[in-house]
Amino acid sequence: VLFDINTPYDYREDLPQMPPFRKRKRVKTEGRFDEITAKVSDNLNSIKSKLEDETEKLEQSNKHALEFVDNFNLAFTYNADSCFNGQNTSEQTVFTELDGESFLVPPKVTFFNAPISRFIEYLPENEKFDLIVLDPPWWNKYIRRVKGANARASYRMLSNEDIAQIPLERHLHGNTIVIVWCTNAPSHIDAIASVFFPKWGLESVGAWYWTKITKKGEPVCRFKEPTGKQPYERLFIGLPPGSSLAKSIPKELYLYSIPSALHSHKPPLYELMRTKFALEAPNCLELFARSLHSGCTSFGMEVLKLQNKRLYELAEVE
Repeated sequence: VLFDINTPYDYREDLPQMPPFRKRKRVKTEGRFDEITAKVSDNLNSIKSKLEDETEKLEQSNKHALEFVDNFNLAFTYNADSCFNGQNTSEQTVFTELDGESFLVPPKVTFFNAPISRFIEYLPENEKFDLIVLDPPWWNKYIRRVKGANARASYRMLSNEDIAQIPLERHLHGNTIVIVWCTNAPSHIDAIASVFFPKWGLESVGAWYWTKITKKGEPVCRFKEPTGKQPYERLFIGLPPGSSLAKSIPKELYLYSIPSALHSHKPPLYELMRTKFALEAPNCLELFARSLHSGCTSFGMEVLKLQNKRLYELAEVE
């Protein structure tokens, strides 16, 4: 249900409507795309026919997914202020209970529920990782307004200065791959290249683009001018200087998937990285995690949130 995204989020804008009462009707303008937006849009158009599902009659709304998420958020509040940790060293998925809720814990995982300011308290300095993924809660004025209206729908944001203080350099070896999810805000993009990567001893070797699409292969919203909300997000790839993996990392890569209806629920990258770069049983670390993945240490203030049993349809094992 979470991925039952059938139409673009701005689908209603294309339907005939009566003028809004006592409001001026905004004039739509196509505007000019910046270079990156134009490239992402062109790439999607070039492969769209491969993404369309012509065998299934799809609904013309995202009603089921959005209602499911609304009900989930109303029924469940995650206690982000609670600090705890755990692990599952077995080969089987297990259940754990917390605050009256049941969570799925996949095999071979370690997790820490704590603010990033306590990062050094939990992870030994000598522990090195092959792959590190960060999905920072970037400072965002819109999310700040949402928080004022509805705390359940938002999360705690960090400034660029806060993110730069993470001692990531302690956990790198010569071939550690670092991936940072980023919004399209110029200040955040610049911070990765000019502040974060230099501070962590990394060189930027690639910029990848994740485009969120519907089941029909349409972008979830229109491609817009540089200041507008885009249907894609960026991933910046960093490597230590002299890494033997530098030549194998694509400078550009276009990724497509149907997004989850849950806010800021990113697609997992671990299987892609294992297969594409032949990483055998990599030791992975995810910061600002909201879910768990086998073979990964996860750290965040909502580290179990997306493991809630309410979000899964459990298969019966015969």
